[in-house]
Amino acid sequence: MKGKVFGIGLSRTGTTSLHTILETLGYKSIHYIDELLKDPDSTIVDEYDALVDGPLPLLYPQLDVKYPGSKFILTTRSKEAWLDSMKWFFEEGKYVWCWESIERDYNLRLYGTKKFDRAILEKQYDAYQEKVLDYFRNRPGDLLVAPIDQGISVDDICDFLQKPRVAVVFPHANKRRKPSLLARLKYHIKEDLAVPLMRRFIGNYH
Repeated sequence: MKGKVFGIGLSRTGTTSLHTILETLGYKSIHYIDELLKDPDSTIVDEYDALVDGPLPLLYPQLDVKYPGSKFILTTRSKEAWLDSMKWFFEEGKYVWCWESIERDYNLRLYGTKKFDRAILEKQYDAYQEKVLDYFRNRPGDLLVAPIDQGISVDDICDFLQKPRVAVVFPHANKRRKPSLLARLKYHIKEDLAVPLMRRFIGNYH
């Protein structure tokens, strides 16, 4: 099968910006693949040249085998900046994107928690970086580590993907924003509906 470009950085490491850059470079790209979250064997991967963000951090070894010749980009940022952004992700982002149980379960599998827990996230961050670097240790040509603290280097991405360099200003996409009251209500309504009312009532009377 034809090789792909996979962005395997954790959430809040510039994944949306990477997706935008890849689109600018002419790739048919998708950011956050719901279908893979529901079915890891989904054929949706075949429809795109590039795929970025969840649930790729859990699936990249399988995708590497299935799509030989693929290139992988690990976006990173300083741990303190990442933790600060993940606080927003867990406390406000869940309203912005109206997470359902499948997203909460994914976060638990990837991060080891469904809520912001600094100690757990710090460990998971280090463990994930180490795991990825170890996986590609003998294949440095297949992995690009792209720090975002000073802005992703588009030149580095072009060189890595063997694309002509283009003048692209690093896009700061998916900035933090305050969820609206409607978004908060929608999240809680969906969360409540996900729990059978009978179970809720039984729990209240025991």
